[in-house]
Amino acid sequence: MASLRWPANPLSTCTRLHKTTRITQLCTRNLSILRRKPLIIPHSLNPLSRDEPVEEEKSPGYRSEDYYPAKPGEVLADRYQLITKLGWGMASTVWLARDMTGYRWQQETVVALKIGNTNCDAEEHELALEGHIPQSDATREGRIFLRTALESFIFESKASRHLCLVYEPMRESLRDFRYRFVDAQIPLVLIKLYIRMLLLGLDYLHSVCRLVHTDLKLDNIMMSFEDPVVLDGFTTLQFQVPMEYKIDSAGRHVYLCHNEFGPLRKARNIPKIVDFGSAIKLNPDAKCIWPIQPHHYRAPEVILGCGWNTGADIWNMGVLLWNLLQGRNLYTQVYDVHGYYSAKSHLAEMIALFGPPPPEMLARAREMRNQTWSPKIRMTGCNGKLSDTAEDLFDGPFFDEEGEFLYPDLIPERKLVDTLPVLEGKDKEMFLDLARNMLVWDPTERLTAAELAEHPALQDN
Repeated sequence: MASLRWPANPLSTCTRLHKTTRITQLCTRNLSILRRKPLIIPHSLNPLSRDEPVEEEKSPGYRSEDYYPAKPGEVLADRYQLITKLGWGMASTVWLARDMTGYRWQQETVVALKIGNTNCDAEEHELALEGHIPQSDATREGRIFLRTALESFIFESKASRHLCLVYEPMRESLRDFRYRFVDAQIPLVLIKLYIRMLLLGLDYLHSVCRLVHTDLKLDNIMMSFEDPVVLDGFTTLQFQVPMEYKIDSAGRHVYLCHNEFGPLRKARNIPKIVDFGSAIKLNPDAKCIWPIQPHHYRAPEVILGCGWNTGADIWNMGVLLWNLLQGRNLYTQVYDVHGYYSAKSHLAEMIALFGPPPPEMLARAREMRNQTWSPKIRMTGCNGKLSDTAEDLFDGPFFDEEGEFLYPDLIPERKLVDTLPVLEGKDKEMFLDLARNMLVWDPTERLTAAELAEHPALQDN
């Protein structure tokens, strides 16, 4: 075994070690000076009147104490400095924030922070579902069209704990993006491109993740920035223009959003499906029968209670075609005279546009009529009853034993071919064919998202 050797001059070695340690300490101290620090963000000196509700105060059941009292300039998790408020919802507010990791000479990153309310259930559910969306799959190109959280963290306020989700910032919703164009009409060549991208995103969600989104609408499709310069310029402006705010009755500052990013520089934006808080992970051993989807976009199998799966999203996307192409809803009589959702009127309009449902589908609905979900639910905008079956919730039945619709007087004089006046000739013919492959009564007969992405209507860009 080799013997140990002492250095000829142990004192000189200790001196060298001391010098090295000292240099390391000096370098570390100097580098810390060069790390990013919080910046000064201007504050408005004159709050708005308390009398007029603004922003999240308009939410049903609003409680000031549920929301985190975020303020511009504040730093969360020793990393993210809040710059400006971008949006709000019933369970959160969304802020643009600087990521202060790294050094001053490095490229700075900004993110969108979704700060959850004191009850984190909604954000925790959304985060759990996003966990089923893997970051990449070489066999599918649709992952880029789904926006999920980059990371998350929990922090404490005086009142409670809050879950914060970190996202890529987006320009605006597809609903707002439409108004960047003359007469809010997106050019057809872009609509075709966007629909194909969204279908590829849905294919990834359905095939790879086995998730059903259940809440597809223009508000839940966000458009990316066409150029990094747009976001850079907007961020710089926030350090010059303070946000207006009011102080509510509980003493909380409620800020007015800054989310106008200016004119569109070029049409290079990418649509991304967002908000997976209502998504459902499919279980092969369980039958999905509980109600889903916004009223205008609700699939017939949901109303009839005969079981739904990924095909419900396909129906939903089919109805969205009219929002994109015509700027209006396909269905015009989904509400009754009192403003409540009317399933029988909705079905009547489906019959007018697509003919009666197939007998096999009605037979399945009769077989599953007594299948229940738990707990009972009361749906917003419906009859107000606590229900555990689709028939009870939607005020069925709608068909007799022979398959005849019980409300023939509600069937309007409408034809599908007349619902797309904005299109003509071959474009109209192909889009109607695309729609007919999505808006099929029986979900087992609808094309998949992958098949629809290859439809001729979307291939001639």
